[in-house]
Amino acid sequence: MILTTKIVAFGIAVLFMGVYGASAEVYVPADEYISYVDANGIYTIIGNVKNTQPTDISVTVTVAVTDGITTYDHTVPPIFLQSGSELPFKVKMPQIVPPYQRLTLLEPTIVYNDGTGHTPTVSVIYDETLVLHPNGTLTGFVINDGNDTIRDVEIWAVVHGAEGALDVSASWNTIGPLSPGQTGKFVMHPDPAVADMVVYYSCFAPKSRSVYPIYAQRDNMTYNLRYESDALVYRPEFSENGTALTLQTTNSFSLETFANIEIPPVTRQETFQVYRNGIETDFIQSVDEMGMWHVAFDIRGYARDVITIRGFAPGPTLDPFVPEYIKYDAEQWLLDESNDKLLDDLFLLADIGLVSLGSQGEPYLPRWTAPLVEWYVDGTISEDEFLTAISYLVDAGVVVVYPD
Repeated sequence: MILTTKIVAFGIAVLFMGVYGASAEVYVPADEYISYVDANGIYTIIGNVKNTQPTDISVTVTVAVTDGITTYDHTVPPIFLQSGSELPFKVKMPQIVPPYQRLTLLEPTIVYNDGTGHTPTVSVIYDETLVLHPNGTLTGFVINDGNDTIRDVEIWAVVHGAEGALDVSASWNTIGPLSPGQTGKFVMHPDPAVADMVVYYSCFAPKSRSVYPIYAQRDNMTYNLRYESDALVYRPEFSENGTALTLQTTNSFSLETFANIEIPPVTRQETFQVYRNGIETDFIQSVDEMGMWHVAFDIRGYARDVITIRGFAPGPTLDPFVPEYIKYDAEQWLLDESNDKLLDDLFLLADIGLVSLGSQGEPYLPRWTAPLVEWYVDGTISEDEFLTAISYLVDAGVVVVYPD
């Protein structure tokens, strides 16, 4: 379904249009791969990767731009694509500065492997409730057409103007929890730089909400953080003594949003303070089941702010805890032979570096590894011994865990 509105003057400066896929079956269409400068002056690349081959895949897309001397690139986190599906993506590159006319957008690199994974089972409802508003905003509803409750899902889409793709947008709100058959509302906003040129949205695709990694150097070591936000969080830098972290934040929209920064502990006794542009601001500090700190704070609409988080303790970071529910999921596998939840748990541990991570193949946990799981459940071996054994089996190709 194509939604139309009044066409206004088309004035965006598209710096480059042209793309070639990894194959005739996995590719990014030329008319859906462009770059532009957003409302905050940040160089932005958008695209839409499609899988038209008969098998499911895990695909990685790397985009790049060059000024003839320096090449800037960015790799989109691995995307799972079922056969016949697609997923738009957007990359912001604040490290690139004007003049933008000197830049050439390069052909994206696409690498993929056959595999299986999980896509949220939600569909956009194409009826009169799907409304494109004069300001370029799209509102509508989705329905959970699967058999399980879904949580923390975003809807992505390509935003088109009169002469082609303008932007890629994700739903402003996360969707869920939704029980099977239940509907939920979503709202999508284009970047303000192109909002007046929007004609329709297409290529709707669901995606689980993303958590993005960011890295900062401290004491000659890389400090690994992650964040969840609808705004852009970038350029993390520690103070000279390593006790304060500054972050740049950019919110291109008028609506206020939030950022949730995941921080690995050093003492587990840290007490943080948060400042916006040098003025102390409200925030929430919490700890998750893995012992990781979370510092959450509001981000103003239409704002570019410097956030400073103080209270970091000197020294190396501690390993995360292994959540208690992993032992429960392991016990359930021993009882009913279903290892889906345990594999999901292992991927979570791989994501934070506690076990090795496979790169291809169907997720697999052989039944003959059950004694190892049983020893972990009954306390015969420690968590560290269990994770070391699992990492060894992943490295050997016996157990396969990979990004979904």
